[in-house]
Parts: sequence; C-alpha cells; structure tokens
Amino acid sequence: MQANDEAVNSVVLSVNRGGLLVEVEHLRGFVPQSHIAMRVPNREELIGQSVPVKFLEVDEEKNRLVMSNRLATDVVSGEGLGVGDVCKGVVQAVKPYGAFVDVGGISGLLHISQISHDRIVAVENVLAPGDELKVLILSKDAERSRLSLSTKKLEPSPGDMLRNPALVFEKADEMGRLFRERVAAAEAAAQADEEGAVQGEMAGMEVSKSADEESGEEA
Repeated sequence: MQANDEAVNSVVLSVNRGGLLVEVEHLRGFVPQSHIAMRVPNREELIGQSVPVKFLEVDEEKNRLVMSNRLATDVVSGEGLGVGDVCKGVVQAVKPYGAFVDVGGISGLLHISQISHDRIVAVENVLAPGDELKVLILSKDAERSRLSLSTKKLEPSPGDMLRNPALVFEKADEMGRLFRERVAAAEAAAQADEEGAVQGEMAGMEVSKSADEESGEEA
C-alpha cells in the first residue's frame, strides 16, 4: 500500500498532544499533529472513528509505522470547494442530529434533515462511522473551515438514500449539476427582477420630473 501511495481507512485508538494513535489492518501506527488535516472541536471525539491515512514511514526493524491524514485527503485546505460541488467523504461520527463527514480534510455536518426527503428516525440506521459517500456542499464557512452538506439534494427520487444509496452516489454528479443549474436560474431570475424594479423606479422618477417641468412652464 505504501508503494502504491494508496489511502486506507484507519481506526483512531487514542489521542495525545503529539497526534493520533491509529490501527490499520491490525497494525498500529502514529499520525503526527502536523499531518492531521481534520478540524474538530474536540479530538477525543475521533476515538473509535474511521479516518483516511497514507503511509509516511515504515520501519520494520524499529516496528515503527508513521502515517498522514493530510496526504490522504484530496483537498487539504478546502480551497476549490464551492457551494453546489459534489465531493467524496468519509463519515467520522454519528450524532442524534446528523453525521460529521470528512471532506478533503474539513469536517462537514450532514444534518439529519439533509440526509433524505423521507423522514429519518435515527441517523445510525442510515449511516455509520467509516461509511464512504458522496455529498453536496450546501454552504461553506471558510473562516471556520466548516461545511454544511446534503445527500438529500442528490436523491433522484425522494427516499433513495434509505432504499438505494448506491444509486444516489451513482447519480450524484448528475444531480449536483441539476442543482447548480437551478441555483443559477434562481439567481438570474432574482437579478432580473431587481433590475426590472430599478428600471421601473427610474421610469417613475422620469415621469414625475416631466410632470413637474410641465407644471412649471404653465405657471
């Protein structure tokens, strides 16, 4: 895996000031602080969760395995990610209100209301830590490095995330394109309405000005 420079999923065993202790296929490794791309409020929440890593150093003599989470992500800083983009992600943690998903090294929230059009009783019935999925970026807070995500917008038919998630991910890029087209059309319509309102207001001002000039001439 190191020779092929492949990213693999690891399980976080413990955290400390220096980084993360992880396990990959029954092997224990260390992810240094400088190679952790994910940003979460409390790293203790990562314990037991799945995180993508790449091998940095393998020393069989010293029985030392050093890994990088940063190199395993496609986008380190989140640059290039925009609203409406469809990205691959890995579920980090599942909460009653949604799931935290690692997208390019940034932790995004997939709220329970944005998982499917159908009602979801419990998030853990749909998603689990380590699940790989495709998500659509609903909003982005660059300063806080936070993303709001949706799979609901990627459903070809309401409820597909519950019945056939594989179909949702297969059609994700197409559904994302349709979403961006709808957003662009809505923005264009709003701009046209605004321009029409401004032109109407200017026309009204011209009529009022002409009426004032005519009354002045009559006087």
